[in-house]
Amino acid sequence: MKRLAFAVALAASLCAVARAAADPNPYQLYGHARSVWLAQHYPSYVAYTIAVVVDERGVPKTAHYRAIYDATHDKIYMNGVSEEERAAPHVPTGTNLTLEPKRNWMTLFKRHVGNPEDAVDYLGVPMLAPNYSFGIAAFVPAVATTQADQSALVQEIRRQFNDPMSTQKAQQFSNAGGLKEIGRVTSTNRDYAITYDGFDSVDGVQAYHLSLRPLHDAGRLRLRELWIDAQTFGTVKIVTQGNFANSNVPWAITFADVDGAQYIASEQALAPVGSGRHLYQRVTISFEGLGPAQPGRYLWSPIAATKNVLTEPQ
Repeated sequence: MKRLAFAVALAASLCAVARAAADPNPYQLYGHARSVWLAQHYPSYVAYTIAVVVDERGVPKTAHYRAIYDATHDKIYMNGVSEEERAAPHVPTGTNLTLEPKRNWMTLFKRHVGNPEDAVDYLGVPMLAPNYSFGIAAFVPAVATTQADQSALVQEIRRQFNDPMSTQKAQQFSNAGGLKEIGRVTSTNRDYAITYDGFDSVDGVQAYHLSLRPLHDAGRLRLRELWIDAQTFGTVKIVTQGNFANSNVPWAITFADVDGAQYIASEQALAPVGSGRHLYQRVTISFEGLGPAQPGRYLWSPIAATKNVLTEPQ
């Protein structure tokens, strides 16, 4: 009986080892996802609409903003007035004066976004790029199509993953004085500890599921979960701990392919979001109508100090 129990335990252990050996390397999967982001090609200008949908005490509210993204200079131009407000402009009828105890609203609501004094733009004017990668990869200009640009792209990937030696350089060493490369030793300074959590279906797409734990600077390194398309290695979905300025709420972000390029489809808060004296039980931000465009003539790009602007962290 004891031998049988031992054999069963040994078989289970061997199966676990075999499964672990068969699992893909999570760091390589993350590297593939980053390479896909770095290889994206966007139109010089992309037109789109940002839809902000909130629910406050059971009352749904929606605001749509027209925007154009300059993919060459990583700059956003937009109309700071929503379609709804332009259709029904707010008409002030007087002034209200109230006296209240002094309090720190930003401390009261730890989940703030936007300007606490303005509820016309529920979370602030959304100055959001449709191809933001949430820190997975660096920005690549849309015009990076020359050989020099492609070489710079490869160097960026190698820099990110501490690629020890190019094939050409290894060949040079092999031909120099009969010396042969017998091995490579690398030192990797990683931002995340990444684990492979299995194979999931996300909206019908078979994807690798990764969990990420920041090894430093957790406030800036916000990725917590990542789903990668098993066929293309494109990013299907992520979960972040915090999003936008002054917000530490977890968000789920989904991505979509539009005309061969990877864009954000929607960003959904996974907990209530406070904005000033307003607390929204549900918040979703969607990117709609993406397509090539001409430079915006009647749109604007506010400076960083402008109040009531919703931006992604750098």
